[in-house]
Amino acid sequence: MADEFFSIENAVTAAENAVARGRYADAVVHYRMLAAQTHVVDYEYDEWLRRLADVYGRLGRRREAGWVHLYLHYFDMALAAFSGAELAGDRGRALQLQKRWVEAGMAYLEAKLPVQAAVAFEEAGDPARARELWASLLSSRGGLRDRPYEKALAHFNLGMAVRRSGGADAARHLVEAQRVLEQVADDFETRGERERAFDCYLILLQLGRQSGQFENLAEGYLNCIRVLREDGLKFYVLQFYEDFVKLSLTQNEFHAAATLYREAADYSVRVGLPYHRHYLRRGADTWWRAAAQATQNGGPLELAENAYLAAVDCSSSIGDFARVRETYTRLSALELGEKKQKRYAAIAARYASAPEGNAPAPEFPEYLRQPHAYTDIWFVDLVEWEMDGDPELVAASIVGDLRFPDGFRRRALNVILSMSDARHANTAGRPETLMRVAEALGELQSYAALRPLEKLYESSDAGVRRAAVRALRYLHFKRSFVLISKALADREPAVREAATAALANLHFPHAFHPLARIFRESTDAKVKQTALEAIGKIGSIEAGELLLQVLRHEGEGLRGVARKALLQLDNPDVVPIVKQIAEIEQNVEVRKILDEILGRVRRR
Repeated sequence: MADEFFSIENAVTAAENAVARGRYADAVVHYRMLAAQTHVVDYEYDEWLRRLADVYGRLGRRREAGWVHLYLHYFDMALAAFSGAELAGDRGRALQLQKRWVEAGMAYLEAKLPVQAAVAFEEAGDPARARELWASLLSSRGGLRDRPYEKALAHFNLGMAVRRSGGADAARHLVEAQRVLEQVADDFETRGERERAFDCYLILLQLGRQSGQFENLAEGYLNCIRVLREDGLKFYVLQFYEDFVKLSLTQNEFHAAATLYREAADYSVRVGLPYHRHYLRRGADTWWRAAAQATQNGGPLELAENAYLAAVDCSSSIGDFARVRETYTRLSALELGEKKQKRYAAIAARYASAPEGNAPAPEFPEYLRQPHAYTDIWFVDLVEWEMDGDPELVAASIVGDLRFPDGFRRRALNVILSMSDARHANTAGRPETLMRVAEALGELQSYAALRPLEKLYESSDAGVRRAAVRALRYLHFKRSFVLISKALADREPAVREAATAALANLHFPHAFHPLARIFRESTDAKVKQTALEAIGKIGSIEAGELLLQVLRHEGEGLRGVARKALLQLDNPDVVPIVKQIAEIEQNVEVRKILDEILGRVRRR
């Protein structure tokens, strides 16, 4: 701690002395070293930045000074620094942070950033101007010819802008967006990129919301729920169930809503959440509404009968036998024939003295709802395409945004200043510069950093590719595995080693499927072992099941990894599976390990 303190103190002294002597270039070096200390307290760090901005200004480096001012939220000073056509994009970002949307859109247009300009005009409530820009993206000069996913997003945005601006051909663009998104989603799932397929389904969901077409809404929601369930994101799953139910009810789709309540109840039981009673109770109520709707619409009485029987199933599952009695009474009143009516009346009579099932039924609480469950992916992914993996543009989207923690914003500022310094020294394209940029991008811990790292990986320099892959160890996103998989097959051993090392750090709940895929498909013993170790740290039921399969069917080396992981696994839901396998296992060595695991569980 003393060495760190004195190094900071010495740097401050050296910087101040350099300024006093008019040696501003030397002062920049010292203040930049201080700016890299992103962990220090706010007042100290901000003071260094104020002095750095002043020194940059004295050197005539307006852009760098502007970004420091933007971090500090000195908007007037940042806009003054960003004057001029060559800094129009930077000016657009500063105006966007102030929500001066029309001015931001004009600045982005001047910078030839039509996607960000269109988004700004959408935010400004000017769909007519946004419509022109979305249409220009779809023209032959828009650059989307071989980009089906981005082209579908542009069609979606154009269709929505046409609808909001009172145009007549919105449906054509929305139908085209739906057609392409369905195909692209299938392609993503085939390649194992389910997180990208999820984005497609999220937009299909939005299409259903906007068009009022329940089929599109259902396709989007059900596929989103499926992907979220497979990734083990249980709170997201219930949130999507609840939102889909609410929309179903508003459209009088009672049969669909009741079915969803039942599915949500079954899912709650399966993942050990206490909300199944609430969902079953609501499901029974909704089946009653479905039955009433069927009789009012004059449809076949069998539809109402089936709805009431489904309500009986829900009510009996939670011990609400008074509701069961009432449901059978309603069934006996349906004109289903004398034989059925008598049978239902007789069943209702059996529950004459049944008490009501009023046991507590906790609901899914509001605080567990995820605030970012629905993102404007139709804007976000097109902005990513427009940025084209430019590290500075990505960092620029973070620097002034207070939704990011200060530590992340400071790192983003350092990315911009590092690249500016490299350009100033004519070293921007050198491998050592790009390697530093890759490391800094990883430390942003932001999804937005993935595209720049993917682009850096395209470098012919093995050192740059290695740095891009090493940075992934900080980025806990499923998309990280796309680049990891490429790097595991890289021609350079050092890059492959970096990919394996990064793989060891990517253990998070929805990493199971990509890790399992790498484990099954790799022929490299070290990669298989690393992937299995990472799976062992996830702790889910799926992870436990895979570890048990390895224990039973793989060789001694992998069996040892599985044994160690299972002994450390702290998930009670895996214990019954271990017991079942222990009862039938014929291999004596495996049986011993299973008994050891069960013994460890009993001692906890």
